[in-house]
Formats: sequence, structure tokens, C-alpha cells
Amino acid sequence: MPAKRNHLQSPALIVATLLLALAVTLFSFSRMASAEQAPSGEGGFVTGGFTSEPLPPGGDVSGVMGVTMLPGPPEAEAEVEEEAGDLGPRDKRLRLTIPELGMKKLLIGSSPDQSFLDREGIMHLAGTDFPWEEGSEEGSNTYIAGHAIGYPGGRVPEAFRNLSNLEKGDRITLRDARGDTHRYRVYDRLIVDPNDFWVTEPVPGKDIVSLQTCYPEPTFEKRLIVRAERMSERDEQQ
Repeated sequence: MPAKRNHLQSPALIVATLLLALAVTLFSFSRMASAEQAPSGEGGFVTGGFTSEPLPPGGDVSGVMGVTMLPGPPEAEAEVEEEAGDLGPRDKRLRLTIPELGMKKLLIGSSPDQSFLDREGIMHLAGTDFPWEEGSEEGSNTYIAGHAIGYPGGRVPEAFRNLSNLEKGDRITLRDARGDTHRYRVYDRLIVDPNDFWVTEPVPGKDIVSLQTCYPEPTFEKRLIVRAERMSERDEQQ
């Protein structure tokens, strides 16, 4: 009889062992998935990688006055390959200055990914133009998206929270990795729906930079777009 009892208990022991192993596997998979999942954003645009090559020394401390910013440059993504005929620098990162927002030489990367925007708080939308792509009849649109309210641990939280304060005539400056400076002046603002992707397209006959954030607070159901046009040499001297 004892031998028979052991014979009956053996399959049950095997099943219990398998169930325990399955539970451990599922728990581990759940932890991995949670770690990889990006927080759900306010809804925005996001872009391809940038190289880790340093920008020319800027001299002044960069960042956003009055806004907490974690130390360090944007996390490096996959290296961007130069396309034939591309006259831009290999390092696609930019430094953004907007005096009215207290923003000075803020380093921003380029990517198409929402997770990148959530982590950085601000980014150039990969697939749109860069400042050095100018002068064509089709025009150019350097598109930069930033969160109004960021996420805990984000590098630049609330980067564009006060974007609505910008007015016509305010200046925006971008500096690329070659040290070239590109100056713009605000001329328009739009309020659009999240799926109005036409705002990322070039504007015929104009070289512009577009700044996007979610709007208005606290619903963030729309997108605020501030557009600035490249300044002529004559305008820059005034």
C-alpha cells in the first residue's frame, strides 16, 4: 500500500513542479515587460538616433531657467549615417535658445520614438528637416516637440509648459554641431488636433522651425504649434 500511495503522488508532484516553474517564468516576463514599457505620454511626436560626438564648447551653462533638469546630455541613440549629398554635420544634435522661455543652449537629440520624448522631455522629430536644409522652393520645417508636463526622471521636465507665452517677433536660435547658428523670429501660432500631421510638413517658400507641445492644461487634448521663420542677415543686424 505505501508503494501504491507513492505511485499516485508522483504525477501530482510533477504537475505542481511544472506549475511553479510556469509561474516563475510568467513573473519574470511581466517584470521585463514593465521595465521596457514607456509611460503613456500626453501624445506627441518622437524621432531616429544621434551620435555621441560632443558639440563645440558653448561657454555658458545650458538649460532652462527655473526648471529642474537632470545632469548630462541626451542619452545617445544609434549613430546616424550621413546620406549622400547631406551637407549637415554627422552629429545631428542641436542647441536651442529661447530667451522668453528662459531656455539657453539646451541640447536636444533627434528621434521618432515616443519613449525618447518621454525620457528626454524635448526632441527634434526625426524625418523632418534640419536647420541647414534651407533655400529650396519646397521650404523646410525643423520640427521640435516638447512636453508641457514631463515624467518623473525625465531629463527636461516641462520644457514647453510656457510655450503659449511666445509672441510674434520673439526670437528662437538653433546651433548645430558645426557651430553654425540659425536664427528665427516667431510669426504664427496654431492650435490643432493630435492627428493633424500636416503641421510637420515643409512650408513652401519658407525656412521655419516649429515648436509643439500639448495644450491646454490640464486636458492637453490639442496641440499648440508655434512657428518661427528664418531671419535674413539684415534682420539679424537690427
